[in-house]
Amino acid sequence: MTGTLRTRTLSSGKSFYYINLSYKDPRTNKWKAKTISTGIEVKNNKRKAEAMIKQILEQYAYLEDLPLGYDSPVNPDISFCDYLDIWLAGRKFEIKNSTFEVYTFRIHAIKRYFEEKHYKLLDITPKVLDTYFKYCLQYGKINQKTKEPEPLSVRSVRDYRNILYAVFAQATIDGILRVNPVNDVHVHGRKNKEYSEEFYFMTEDEIAELLHFISKNYPRLLGITFMGAYYGLRRSEILGLKWSAVDFEKKTLSIKHTVVRVKTVNAEDETKTVAGKRVLNLFGTAESCLRQIEKEQLRNKEFFQSDYQNYDGYVFTWEDGRTYNPDYISKLFKKAMKAFGRPEITLHNLRHSCASILINKGWDIKKLQYWLGHTDAQTTLNIYSHFIRQRLNASDNDLSQISLAAADLFA
Repeated sequence: MTGTLRTRTLSSGKSFYYINLSYKDPRTNKWKAKTISTGIEVKNNKRKAEAMIKQILEQYAYLEDLPLGYDSPVNPDISFCDYLDIWLAGRKFEIKNSTFEVYTFRIHAIKRYFEEKHYKLLDITPKVLDTYFKYCLQYGKINQKTKEPEPLSVRSVRDYRNILYAVFAQATIDGILRVNPVNDVHVHGRKNKEYSEEFYFMTEDEIAELLHFISKNYPRLLGITFMGAYYGLRRSEILGLKWSAVDFEKKTLSIKHTVVRVKTVNAEDETKTVAGKRVLNLFGTAESCLRQIEKEQLRNKEFFQSDYQNYDGYVFTWEDGRTYNPDYISKLFKKAMKAFGRPEITLHNLRHSCASILINKGWDIKKLQYWLGHTDAQTTLNIYSHFIRQRLNASDNDLSQISLAAADLFA
């Protein structure tokens, strides 16, 4: 890498020094240039500007280093599938492990289609991608029971498109492609609003009835169901709840840790979104619920002694302290709701019921948004509008009485 001093006169009439860097991109082995502003005026400052060259060279030395996951410069003739592997390896230390596992699953699915076609990266055109997306919409997944191909949802195919857009964006940065071929390719199908999640709500009486049913028939789910129904916590937030987040003195509950599963179970000191980190009030019944779980854990710890495994202090665990597999809890809850007679209600749907209770209590949108941990108020408004619509349709028509004054017109 070399640095050369240059001058540039701005529209204001003042002249400033710039440093022109020339370096070799380790992925393509091609020379590139980058211009850095020094912020130093030309008049009587040449030595000062020259002294900055060494500092700038050290600061931008990383430009000639291979990113993590790249073992050698990328060959312009590289196969498309090999480049997918390189791109994936480069993301490993940039994103959460759970997100990386999702990317890994998606990339492997994409490769299953392209491997037998032996495309080079340079062979991938908008037409090739359009054909691939249409194929996915018809035969994108394999039925685990029949082993026959089935259509992949529009939402999933759009996820594939988003990943491929990022892959080809990197290929343009690497200098292999001049234009991202995904730019003009779209996945046609139902609009987002047509396949958005269903909103199911339970009344306060139904939730109380459910909790009594759970207590008697599925006691393992009692505290989990309570937290979902009254705090609107996500599954990852419920299973990630630690005793260190519960402050019995200040009466607060801090949501800041999650447990998720994609391929493996991952515990992370962060929530789904930045807004997901929040401190909620610990109301009386919730405190009683947690106190009961705490006493039960103490009894279990005394019983299992050295075999007790809850080293990280999770609130919801097996009797021996092991953490739950999130998928196990979802399946058990599904079984419980089927037995309760409301099979359409999932653990996540309890968030909607929590929202409906708080709406009935008169909570405004911003307060509700914070309680549920939504980044975008539009998400909160979406739940609100669905609930109001359902409540309106279920209520008595109160227009019949006020329209009686006009009834004689239709006699």
